[in-house]
Amino acid sequence: MLSPSGEKVQRVSDPAQKPVRLDERLALRPAEAARALGIGERTLRQLLPTLPHVRAGGSVLLPVEGLRRWLDEQAKSEKAAANAVADQILAEIRGSTK
Repeated sequence: MLSPSGEKVQRVSDPAQKPVRLDERLALRPAEAARALGIGERTLRQLLPTLPHVRAGGSVLLPVEGLRRWLDEQAKSEKAAANAVADQILAEIRGSTK
């Protein structure tokens, strides 16, 4: 079976197992979001309080753009923390060579 863009797509009955096309989606269900992030669904559910999400009619939906912003913020935060540690180590090295 071919997708509208001509890609070969395997037919799967479980929506959580279908390929996630982020350019076509406004929001993802938890299993889809976990796959898109490359983490397990259990890990995603543990992170859920920190992730942008909405509850609608008994379902949890994670907005794609919100996930992109969250991931970008996490990467910037990790980089800032790593830079702070590196700066501290360099300051200690400089201080011990004087």
